[in-house]
Order: sequence, then C-alpha cells, then structure tokens
Amino acid sequence: MLRTLDPRLRLRHLQCLVALASHRSVLKAADALAQTPSAVSKSLAELEAITGETLALRHRKGLELTPAGHILLRHAAQAIGALRDGFELLGTGEKAPEHVRIGILPTAAATLVPNAIRQMQARYSHLVVTAHGGTNADLLVRLKLRELDLVIGRISHPSEMVGISFEHLYMEPLVMAVRPGHPLLDAPALQPADVRAYPMVLPMKGTYIRPAAETFLQSSGIGMPQQLVETLSSTMARSLMRTGDAIWFVPYGVIELDLDDGLARTLPVDTSPTSAAVGLTTLGTGELPEGARLFIDVMREVASEMRNRNRRSLMQEG
Repeated sequence: MLRTLDPRLRLRHLQCLVALASHRSVLKAADALAQTPSAVSKSLAELEAITGETLALRHRKGLELTPAGHILLRHAAQAIGALRDGFELLGTGEKAPEHVRIGILPTAAATLVPNAIRQMQARYSHLVVTAHGGTNADLLVRLKLRELDLVIGRISHPSEMVGISFEHLYMEPLVMAVRPGHPLLDAPALQPADVRAYPMVLPMKGTYIRPAAETFLQSSGIGMPQQLVETLSSTMARSLMRTGDAIWFVPYGVIELDLDDGLARTLPVDTSPTSAAVGLTTLGTGELPEGARLFIDVMREVASEMRNRNRRSLMQEG
C-alpha cells in the first residue's frame, strides 16, 4: 500500500530522530536539541504513531534504531540537509560560498589537511571548509547522517565500514616519540625492559589505534609500561612528552611537525607492523557536491607529495 505524507509530520520529529541516532540517548539528544527529555520522548512517540512503526528500542547501553528507524533516518537526514543548504543560499541574492564539510582525525589534522586547505584556497576561493574533529566512531555517525561530506584519517574497523567507501592515500605507522635529550636516545642497545621502565602515553581504550599499539607492545616483548597515561588529547600528550621522560606512542602524522622542528625524536624501534591506511571515507553512494569533489582532488595531490617525504623522514629518524 502506497503511503502518503502525513500532515501531522513536523520538522521537530525528523530532528528528534536524527539526534537520537547520533547520541543514542534521550538525555543527550534532549541536550543537543535544547529540549527536555520528555519533549524528545513525546516527539519520538508521535513519529512512531505517524509511521505505524517502532523506530527505536532502549537497551542498557543506550538507544538503538530499528531497521525501520534506519530507513527513515536516511531520508530524514537528507531532508534536513537539503533545508540547511537552502537557508544558506538565502540572504543577499548572491551565490553563497560553497561549504565543504569534513571530519578530521588527529593523524590528518597536523599536516595533510592544512596543506590541502592552503592549496585549495589558492585555486578555489569560493570554497569554505568547515572542519570537525572527533573520534572515528563519532565522525562516521555524522557522515552517515550526511552532516559531513567526507572523513579524513586512518581506516576504521571493518564493522564500522558497512555502507561506506574508503579511498587509500598512504600508509602510516605509529611511532614512539620522545623529547630531544631523552635518556633512551643514548642507550647503546635499546632493550624492551628499558622502554617499559618509562611512562608511556597511549590512545584511550575504544579507539581504533589502541589495539594496534597494545598488539605491538606485546609482540615486541616490551609489554605494557609500568606507568601509563591514556588520553585523546594531543595537547596533553605532547606536554607530557616535552616536559618529562614520557614516551608518546602516536601516529606519525600527529607528531610530524614536532619531528621536523626538532622538538621531538623517535626511538630506534621498528614500529612498521603498526602501519595502517590513511585515506578518505565517503558514503560511496550518489554524487558528491562539487566542492567536496574539488577538495578530494587536491587531497590526492597533497597525499602523493607526502608519501615520499614521509618515507625519507622515517628512515632518517629510525
């Protein structure tokens, strides 16, 4: 039976569904929408009554959309995105600058993306980049909701890549970064026990690179350090490394500028087994906006330039 658009449907119903899918919690969705939790629950109940479907289920770990909820979500996100684009074009009557909405993981934030933005601005002055940071999982959710055009960084876990496309740009390892003058840099023959004796800064559990770091530490005989700091903050990790003897186990792209400026060194440890692909993640369906396609072309050029330079730098540091 063909369904018609129910006149009871309001924009707040669609906004509610998108917020619940993004935050997986009535409380967090209410906070994001500046509404009360009861108002969010009411909007969800009304939307379920309008559609005649159960759209979300509550579990211990949070709220999860049903298959029907995911179907409606895809179209709700598209509708809200189309309205947002329309409002951006209103105003002066002149063509508004085209926005490229990107999600950036830390490994791409220091060098790759800034270099691409500089080159893009030199060629396409009408493009405006809106950059969002976050964890891999958070950015992929926003990509699926069409709040982002693409995500740039390390490839995610295969379970999170369903329905999206990844374009490989280059391989990147984790490295063990320390301050210049660190005692381990003068060690005649670095032993696993020597590394384990110093504080180490690792990405938090739940991030995609944490298992890669732990697997390497165990397989290399280093094991988990006696003193450990877990953080997603590059600012804090960099401070711990620079002002003490902490070892920062970090993607090369995050520490690259510090290495170039002589503010950090890498320990002579072969960390190549931790290498993973860095690239562009898109929905892989439909046509990307022109601005996003132009930006991706520039990204490919910049990544090509970076490959050989990164390889030479790693050889020199090693």
